[in-house]
Amino acid sequence: MKSTRINLLAILTVLALALPSFVPVATAAKNKPALSKKELKVLLRTAKEPPEHRRIAEYYRLEAQRLTASAKDHTELAESYAKNPPFPAMEAKHGSSFGQGASHCRLWAQLDAEQAKEAEALAVLHEDMAKQAEQKQP
Repeated sequence: MKSTRINLLAILTVLALALPSFVPVATAAKNKPALSKKELKVLLRTAKEPPEHRRIAEYYRLEAQRLTASAKDHTELAESYAKNPPFPAMEAKHGSSFGQGASHCRLWAQLDAEQAKEAEALAVLHEDMAKQAEQKQP
């Protein structure tokens, strides 16, 4: 009886210690992109079926979300730098090419926002391609 209790306690201890190591794997699977860039390139060349175009659209939608978040982050940084510039003389002389400061962050916010719009447009395009492919199927 005593050895059974010790064995059960040992098993529960091992499980309790091992369980947290599986949590990051499950979380990483949720954060994994729909496609790798390599898979995307192949699909862009070969996609004919609706599910393939939907996978491409999903990739572009996730990319648009990532870029939108990056644009938001850069906008917030630009506001912070505008209130308290780290190197005002360097930014005044070199502008956004200096690599720090409000003008640099505003530029990146603008570029990320433009790319997010393009990615969303590509997602819509591939959704339309999936719908057209469905209509062609008998």
